[in-house]
Amino acid sequence: MFEDWIKEKQTATDHDIEKDFQIPVNTLKKWRLNDKGPIHFRLGDKILYPRQAFVDWFKGHLKNKKADVVPIGSKRTKENISEN
Repeated sequence: MFEDWIKEKQTATDHDIEKDFQIPVNTLKKWRLNDKGPIHFRLGDKILYPRQAFVDWFKGHLKNKKADVVPIGSKRTKENISEN
């Protein structure tokens, strides 16, 4: 389902996640400060998230496990809609 998003680059910034998943940068920052949220690492002054790890974390934290979630900007197709 998220293959195109993952293939785009190996890592995502806070701003990539905010744009594509509508999770505010401030929320990501709070999660980091409280040791919650997706795996991340610091490279200089940038915070980066491995895209595959973010997707795995995101899928595991969906409130409605049967929800069909596709990153914003992706086209919804039969192939990228999960069947849980």
